[in-house]
Amino acid sequence: MPEQLSFCKSLFAGAIEQEIVFPYPRIDAEEEENLSMILDSLRQFAKDHVNSSEIDRSGEIPKEILGGLAELGVFGMSIPEEYGGYGFSSTAYNRVFEEMAAIDASLAVTMGGHQSIGLKALLLHGSEEQKKRYLPKLASGEWFAAFALTEPGAGSDAAGIQTTAVKDESSGDYILNGNKIWITNGGFADFFTVFAKTPMGDGGEMKISAFAVTRDMEGVASGKEEEKLGIHGSSTTELTFDNVRVPASNLIGPLGKGFKVAMEVLNSGRLGLAAACAGGTKKLTALSVDHAMNRKQFNTPIANFEMIQGKISDMVVDAFVVESMVYLTTGLIDRGDVDYSLESAICKVYGSEAAWRTVSEAMQIAGGLGYSAEYPYEQALRDVRINLIFEGTNEVLRAFIALAGMQEHGEYLKKVGKALQNPLADLGVLTDYTLGRIKSRVSTNRLEDVHSALSEQTGKFEEYAKELHVAVEKVLTKYRKDVIHQEFLLQRISDMVIDLFAMVSVITRLDSMLKEKGEDNVQRELTICQTFCEDAWRRIRRNSRQIENNIDASRKKIAESTCETGGYDLDLIG
Repeated sequence: MPEQLSFCKSLFAGAIEQEIVFPYPRIDAEEEENLSMILDSLRQFAKDHVNSSEIDRSGEIPKEILGGLAELGVFGMSIPEEYGGYGFSSTAYNRVFEEMAAIDASLAVTMGGHQSIGLKALLLHGSEEQKKRYLPKLASGEWFAAFALTEPGAGSDAAGIQTTAVKDESSGDYILNGNKIWITNGGFADFFTVFAKTPMGDGGEMKISAFAVTRDMEGVASGKEEEKLGIHGSSTTELTFDNVRVPASNLIGPLGKGFKVAMEVLNSGRLGLAAACAGGTKKLTALSVDHAMNRKQFNTPIANFEMIQGKISDMVVDAFVVESMVYLTTGLIDRGDVDYSLESAICKVYGSEAAWRTVSEAMQIAGGLGYSAEYPYEQALRDVRINLIFEGTNEVLRAFIALAGMQEHGEYLKKVGKALQNPLADLGVLTDYTLGRIKSRVSTNRLEDVHSALSEQTGKFEEYAKELHVAVEKVLTKYRKDVIHQEFLLQRISDMVIDLFAMVSVITRLDSMLKEKGEDNVQRELTICQTFCEDAWRRIRRNSRQIENNIDASRKKIAESTCETGGYDLDLIG
């Protein structure tokens, strides 16, 4: 199988793979029609039956709501038609997920736990027999799914899980033992994708494998519901597995390849999370605009004050950018020939932080009302906060984005280093590298045939894509293997590529709109694109400059001394 290209990974190596992201992807006309009908039905159902504040107060989603959504088919959207689902593309699925998040965060979390991650391994790596056995029940909503990876001692460090599945040679079954925590849908799910360490060969080496486990298996038990800050209506529990017999036929994917399965599933889950953040951001923007237009101070609506206008502008820009990034990435998934692992992580980081900025500003615009439980802002604040932690914390994902992006380029630089030790034997490697260095100094990889109205934004993207490549070479050359510990630098590099992907997402979206509709008809969108890109390239420039000129040592010293003293001990008085 040929290696799949990645737009963002290519940026690290100084290449702009324009054909991956241009033109901006479009959904199939027939699917768009079906999607429109689902969205209309979902909105009407929510209007008639869903009370988000009541779900928050009661701490559960009524069975009638889950049953009604099942009748609409939303729990089987990503499941192929032959197994009872709609067979939606990633784009259509995430658009419904976005709408669900705007209705209620707990509903979106429940749906994501079921479909974005709970049954995803079955879709990606399940056998035909497994799919026929489980997917129809999962598509209809008769069964719900959950994803069981996290453990008390293994969160983002998934390789550290302690749950085991040891084969009983007499029966052929695997005996599953262990504990999982923070399991979404854990209190009521019927189907679990469980990750456990399995012995490999005679050497006793333990590797992670994935298993389909059902609630009716003896020894499967859920703990009490967690009391959480937000998303009160979603079920979050511990799971325990006590000598659970799992048939060998329930192994999902190859034995010992569960870590890869888990990472593929989480790529999908992160994108769904980003789509949910887009939905929440749009809803909060609408609430803020309504309040700002109707709330008067000094005999004028507060929407007329520039500080409020600045907040509303930032909300709109963030919503537009998240939307552009998410549906560019779903388009890559629907193509089926592109590595989107970095792009999905980038969408999750940017989307969750955009939603957090938006809910904070929405509460500020609402003033004292925003702090009252009678209004939706405080619930939104509690519900939104989890997004920065879900599906890998943003700190871990930033490290992943930088390290995964630098990996291939680092391997190439390693070859160059070896070639320098014996230049005559490895002349080809050195020639390629030298030509590449010359090219990077005299010219810039360019975006071709982009609409002239975007020339300034395109130029800045090209300029700072080159800056990313230069920064990566500096860091890899200086730190080599130790780069994994240079987290201040990893954060700057990841933030550079996050902003670059956001820039190209809005540029390609506007390029397609301009060519289809004409400049006069997309002035609002063009202004948003220009505004975002102006801020983004300045952030990239700042991060680039701080690769070498920074005060990281001082920050490290402050943190270390504070940890040694157990907290702040510099009281001025007393």
